[in-house]
Amino acid sequence: MKITSAIPSALAMLVLAPAFLSSCLKDDDIDYNEWEQRNTKFVADKEMERDGLGQPVYTRYAPAWAPDAFVLLKWENDRFSTASSLSPMDNSVVRVKYALDNIDGTRISDSYSARASYGDSIYQCRPNDNIVGFWAALTQMKVGDKVTAIMPAVSAYGKVNNGTIPAYSTLVYTIELVSIPRYEVP
Repeated sequence: MKITSAIPSALAMLVLAPAFLSSCLKDDDIDYNEWEQRNTKFVADKEMERDGLGQPVYTRYAPAWAPDAFVLLKWENDRFSTASSLSPMDNSVVRVKYALDNIDGTRISDSYSARASYGDSIYQCRPNDNIVGFWAALTQMKVGDKVTAIMPAVSAYGKVNNGTIPAYSTLVYTIELVSIPRYEVP
């Protein structure tokens, strides 16, 4: 008798579990389907953006080591002036200044207001210690370059929340590569 009376309770738990789990997975303030669609459209629109001469404003870069990921890069400086400068390797130590916004222009983070232990708003890292999009962007830059880098969710945090960054978020970085204090790190 106890076994049969436990079956309806177990079935009820199975029926209610998806509703319970979905309520745990979504914040009340975020419709993840709508947010994902807005972020996907933002990236597609930026990829189609053209300058006055009809040339793409953003360059798409997909690293060979992460073929499903990509980043859209727009150089904010004259690339000829930095052409002879070094580009970092994956494991170089770099010093950058950055600002991170979401697609609505809301500031998420930046090196200017964070505690920078290297002075003058510098964030020091190795490219391969960061999310795929940031890593890929840094290795395409040369010292002195400043870019706007658009990183779709697949190149950022994907389907998971990360602190104040909701799942499916496209990240919009402004990155300035200041220096490469250690070019090759074992």
